Amino acid sequence: MITLEQVDQLRKRTNCSYEEAKALLEKHDGNVLEAIVDFEKSKRDRNYSNSNGWDGNYEWKKQSSEFWKNFKELIQKGFDNKVVIEDKNSVILNISVNIVLLFIIFIPYIIIPVVLLFLILGYNVSIRKTEGNTVDISSIVKDITNKFTGKTQQQYPQPPQTVNPEYEEKNSDYNEMTIE
Repeated sequence: MITLEQVDQLRKRTNCSYEEAKALLEKHDGNVLEAIVDFEKSKRDRNYSNSNGWDGNYEWKKQSSEFWKNFKELIQKGFDNKVVIEDKNSVILNISVNIVLLFIIFIPYIIIPVVLLFLILGYNVSIRKTEGNTVDISSIVKDITNKFTGKTQQQYPQPPQTVNPEYEEKNSDYNEMTIE
């Protein structure tokens, strides 16, 4: 039988709750020393976790390491992908996305108008990814501009079709007119 004195002695030495003290003493048949050893062992195994079994310190370290791992991958992708500005004949600028983002953050009043000027003057601005894909910013801007201005892509008139005379004879039951 577990006594109140045993529970108090265990609580005093381990700073555990009454419920934990009672359970430990019952597990070890009232042996206070064995209960203390078991409590310390379970405390060490849980790495000082709270009563729900959730180890906040471990979870925080895990989330922190995941964050930094993802952050490093993002930075590496920024250095691998390039912003390319080119005219019809050659590449004018080929610079990493990270550098462009730093310029946009620190001197946006210069960089944004310069990029817009390149787009207006007809230069091709694109982001080239490491996988070989290209995001053509120029065509995206043109599409958006056309949507806002209501313009559609110019459709050029098709040249008249010449009809083969043999084909006309075979299909004479159609009403057709040939313009030459």
